[in-house]
Amino acid sequence: MLRTLTQSMICTGLSTLALSVHASLGAQVAAQMQKNYDATPQRCEGNAIPAHACSGVLIRATKPSPSYHTWHHSENTLKKGGLSFSYLRADIPITKLAADARSGFTFYPQLQRPEGTLHYEVLCAWPTDGDSWTRNGSGCGDNSQTANREQACHEQGVHTAEDWVAQFRKSRDYKQQCAFDSQYTRVPGRDEAFYQSIRAKQLYGKELPFAWNELILRAWKEKTSHQLPIQSFFYIEGMNGALQQAQADQKDWHSTNGRFIPVIRVRLPQSSDHRTVFSYDEADQAIASR
Repeated sequence: MLRTLTQSMICTGLSTLALSVHASLGAQVAAQMQKNYDATPQRCEGNAIPAHACSGVLIRATKPSPSYHTWHHSENTLKKGGLSFSYLRADIPITKLAADARSGFTFYPQLQRPEGTLHYEVLCAWPTDGDSWTRNGSGCGDNSQTANREQACHEQGVHTAEDWVAQFRKSRDYKQQCAFDSQYTRVPGRDEAFYQSIRAKQLYGKELPFAWNELILRAWKEKTSHQLPIQSFFYIEGMNGALQQAQADQKDWHSTNGRFIPVIRVRLPQSSDHRTVFSYDEADQAIASR
C-alpha cells in the first residue's frame, strides 16, 4: 500500500512538473513572439540578412486532417518546390490572414532557431497575396493566368517600394505584380529587397486588394520535417473551431515527434492602427503532461 501510494505521489509530482515546464515554455514562446512582432529593424546584423531572420512572425495557415500532417506538403507544393507563409510585424498593416485561415503554425526567425532544427530559405516576398498557386519559379515567378510574363522585381527595374507601387497602379491586378527576390543568391541585395516589400505594404496597404502579404519559402524534404523550427501552433481568437484545429495539430506533432509545442492565441487587430497580440493559456493546451 505504501509503495503504491509512493508511486502515485511520484507520478503526480512528475505530471505537475511537466505542466509547470510546459506552462513556462508556452509563456516564453508567447513573450518572444510578441517581442519579435514589436521589433521593426530594417535588416538584421550580418551580411545582407533580411529582417525576417530576427524580427516579425512567420505564420502559415493550415487545416488539420487525419489523412496528413499539416507540416507536410500538398501535391502542388511538392511540384513547384515552394510554399506560402505570411509575415506579421508591428509596422505592417495586416488585419487578417488569407482566405478562411484560423489556425496553423509559426516558425522561429532564422537567427533564433533552436539548435538542431532545419535551416529554411525565404525565396521571395509579395506585398499582397501573390496568387502563387499559378506561378512558376517556386511560386515567385510568372503567372500562367496572365498574358504578360512576370519577372522578379529587380529584373524589371523595380527596386524600391515606390517603384513597386507605381508599377502596380498601372494594372491594379495582383496577378501581374512582381515579387521582391530574397534568395541567398541575391547577396548583397536580398535584405534591401525584403525591406522594400515591407515598405510597399506600408505605402499602399489600404489600396491593396488583400489585407495580408505572402512570403514563399523553399519546400523542405519531408523526411526531415521532424526537425522543422516550429515555434507554435496558433489559432485566431474568436474564429469558430480555430482552437480545436490548433489542438489537433499539437496532439499530432506530439504523437508523431514526441515533443511539446505550445498552442498560442493570436488576436489580430481590428484596424491597421492596432497591434496583434500573442498569448499563452494553459487551458488551450491539448497536451498537458507526458
